[in-house]
Amino acid sequence: MTDAAEPEASSADYKESGFADEPGAQEDLSTKVHIVAPSTLPEGYVFDAEVGAPDAKKTISVEVPAGGVVEGQVFLVPLPDDFAVGEPRVNIPTGKWKDDWYEILNAGPCHSSLWCALCFTQVAMAQVMQRLRFNWLGEYAPDAATKSTFKVILTLVICYTVFTLALEMVEASNNYYSIPTWVPVLRFFGGVTFTIYSIYALMKLRENVRAKYSIPEERCKGMEDLCCSMWCSCCVVSQMARHTGEYESYKGKFCSETGLEANVPSIV
Repeated sequence: MTDAAEPEASSADYKESGFADEPGAQEDLSTKVHIVAPSTLPEGYVFDAEVGAPDAKKTISVEVPAGGVVEGQVFLVPLPDDFAVGEPRVNIPTGKWKDDWYEILNAGPCHSSLWCALCFTQVAMAQVMQRLRFNWLGEYAPDAATKSTFKVILTLVICYTVFTLALEMVEASNNYYSIPTWVPVLRFFGGVTFTIYSIYALMKLRENVRAKYSIPEERCKGMEDLCCSMWCSCCVVSQMARHTGEYESYKGKFCSETGLEANVPSIV
């Protein structure tokens, strides 16, 4: 979802559109798309940009928001109402969450998204990132940096699992008093590092999903994404999967990079 030239995105200069609780935002709750400024442009300047999946890009007219943009800056613009009219698409609600974080059974007690989120939270998170074409940190990035998001996170999960099991085997092969000092140290730092990554990536993913679909914070204003990611990670992942999956029309799939079947339309 970038302009045609795909200049390098600058995460430091990220410019969000309004959320549903901000002045004037209720007038525009359409889906937003990420655009990378091709150059430094003044407020109100109009240019063409390409959005969509790499193999199905379409051109839209983009108006530079208030304050202008600098080259490489990422900003969000509303998707035109006439975009891809008549073509199949995943209908994703805007302005509020489809359902609440605790309504984990809404897609069904045996649904793949529920059990993947409960048993393999980071893998389910990776599926949502892949379907929205975000990178492994839950952020917007050019197409080349997002095509392998699921594989990157799956590799991290496997490596951490192997790392943990290897240390447990070392511990099991020694009695309590002869366990090498470096074993608990490595376990501690490995666990802390993986936990920090998981919380940060989920927080950024939720933040960007809210920005894309104009969903305001409801609790813990200013800290909601962090709090939810720390204390309710599996429920939060399941909520985002339900919100972006339209499981009423499209079947979920446990073993797929997006958590959806291959014939499901790509999400813009």
